Formats: sequence, C-alpha cells, structure tokens
Amino acid sequence: MSLELLRQGIGSRAAKAAGLVLAVWLTAAAAGAQMATRTQLSVAQDGHGAIFTAKVADVAGNPATSGAVSFETTKGSLGSAFVENGVATLTVEKVPQGTGSVMASYSGATGYAASAASAAATAEATGLPDFGLTANPTSFSVSPGGFQPITVTVTPENGFSNMVTLSCSGVPSTAKCTFSPTTLTPPSTSAISSTLQIQTQGASGTSAKLGNSSSTVAFAIVLPGILALAGLGALRKRSGIAALRVFGIVALLGAGSLGLGACSERYGYLNHPPSGNPGITAGTYTITVSGYASINGTSVTGHSLNVTMTVK
Repeated sequence: MSLELLRQGIGSRAAKAAGLVLAVWLTAAAAGAQMATRTQLSVAQDGHGAIFTAKVADVAGNPATSGAVSFETTKGSLGSAFVENGVATLTVEKVPQGTGSVMASYSGATGYAASAASAAATAEATGLPDFGLTANPTSFSVSPGGFQPITVTVTPENGFSNMVTLSCSGVPSTAKCTFSPTTLTPPSTSAISSTLQIQTQGASGTSAKLGNSSSTVAFAIVLPGILALAGLGALRKRSGIAALRVFGIVALLGAGSLGLGACSERYGYLNHPPSGNPGITAGTYTITVSGYASINGTSVTGHSLNVTMTVK
C-alpha cells in the first residue's frame, strides 16, 4: 500500500468518526432542546369579575399542547388553568381591589420553554364590604406520597371584617387538603393568610406484617405448649381425683385448638396477603379553593380560585 493511500484511509476514518460524534451531539441537543414560546393575554371584564384568556404558541405560531398558566397579581395569584390547544382560560368572580394588571405566566412543558405576558385589569369599586381571595402558588408538581404547602390570603375590602370559611373541592380520593386554620377573620385594614397543605398518597406494598411476630409466635407455640404440659402432668398423677384427669384432657384439647387456630391464621395471611395500594395516579388535577362569608348575617358571599396539581 502506498503512503498516499494510507493517508487517505486515515483521513476517511477520522472524518467518519468526527461525523459520528457530531451526529450524536446534535441528537442529544435536539432531545433536550425546548422551543421558545410567546404568550398573549386578553381580559374581558363584566361587572366585578373577569375572564382571562392566555394564548401560548411557539415562534412559528404552532399552539402549545401542554403545560399550565398561572394568572398573577401584585397581591397573589388568581388561579391557574391548563393549556389546551394553545389556550388557557381562567374565569374569576371578582378582581381584587388594587389590581392594576395581571400577568399570565406559562410554566413551560416538555419541548416548550416558559414565557409570560401581562394585561391591564381593574376592580370595579362598589363600596360594599367584600374580600379578595388569592393563593401562592397555584400550580405545582409533586411525586406520589409528597405534599405541597400553599399560602391562601384573604384581603378585606371596604371595611370587611367577617369570618371567612375556607374549603377545597375536586380533590382526588388519593389526596387530601388541610387548612391551618380553616377559618379566618381579617381586620378591616389588612390581609390575613392560612396555610393549605395538599397531601398525596404514595403506593404501599403487600408485605405488611400481621401484628407483632414475636407475640404471634408466643401465641402459636408457647401458650399451647404450657397448656399441653399442664394437661400431661394432670393425667400422669396417680391420685384418683377425677377432676384432675378431666382438667388434663381439657388442657390438651385447648392446647391443640389454640395451636391450630394461630397457625391457620398465619398460614392464611402469608398465602393471601392484603392487596397493595397503588397510590395517586400520575396526571394533572384541578383543585378549587373557595372562601365563603356571611355579610351582616343577611347574605353570603363567596369567591374561588383554581390550583393545578401535576403528579409525576
């Protein structure tokens, strides 16, 4: 083989190796890349409430297919909504007083980068006592068995100072929500908060033990053994007292019954254990947080917001 052909062979192999490395790098970069997104927010107000519509798309105009949008104010979050076909919509019964603008924050998702947009939104003044309800955060991710604390804030308006009762709805059966405290009575001039904890249920195995193993062994072996020894001792006595012989027979029968019963229970448990609990199913859930209050004992007013929970 000539020197020139050898050089060409080495160059060809080097080029192939460099091309392979470049292809691997480009594939990895493409797998981890996220498309830039643009979020647009529009507000339609009617009376005290408002409808917020956020449109999320990539730079080419293709709508985002997943993720969630949280609608934020300087006082807290009004709630969140899932993105469906590039649109997330949130309807609120009341815009809190002092709100000048609302920001729609898209959290991003697989293949999509986060983005945000803002729009003006004002509360219509009525002069009637009322309250605003906000939360932070209103969208979060959690693993099965995990929990998320959320700060729920009640802001009085127009001298409102009545008790507000907080509640949750839409919670899956494999999760629970707990407020601390459940009721809030804000002073007429400042906000007050409660901590909401959303706890999810993790998967449980099928290897749980039936009570204490040492006590089971004692019940199945030691106690029947003592009764058996006492029965044999009573039967071996040469006295003619019939009562002792009767006692011995009863003790032996009791020992056998207790031993068989304990062994049967343990055998049944080991061969037919209780089924495991799979825990909460992965997916996205919308939980509604509400606050209700009685105004001067004559009318009831309430406000609510949505919390988005994503279980990994």
